[in-house]
Amino acid sequence: MRDGIRLLLIDPWNEIEHARGRNESTTEYIARGIRALKRFARLYSVAVIVVAHPTKDIVQKDGSTRAVSLYDIDGSAAWFNKADHGLVIARDAMRDESTVTVAKVRFEETGEKGAVRLRYDRFSSRFEMLEGGHDATAEAR
Repeated sequence: MRDGIRLLLIDPWNEIEHARGRNESTTEYIARGIRALKRFARLYSVAVIVVAHPTKDIVQKDGSTRAVSLYDIDGSAAWFNKADHGLVIARDAMRDESTVTVAKVRFEETGEKGAVRLRYDRFSSRFEMLEGGHDATAEAR
């Protein structure tokens, strides 16, 4: 309140010192935390962004990995169910590309699901959209 912040970024969630209740599951604890952060955001008109990493790569039976979803984060049900927006960022280090997928939008007036493919240009320190890199109708991955 003293400095009038407009954005609170918690990156990453798993580096915070947590105080989970003795009889509280991880999902219940995360749901409680998200509720508290949403309450804080409304009370002080602050945008709150939480970066939460997936538990691990999702390896399929054939040995390949599938795209990560919001359900692949520890306490996954809460990350999908309680968040107003959910983004998934997947990097392909071999091709130096990233895909940013908007996997969840609770209120249609605040955005839309979709995906964009980007490449980081080290010379200009900017991301550039790849040809055919925008898909506004992409399903959440």
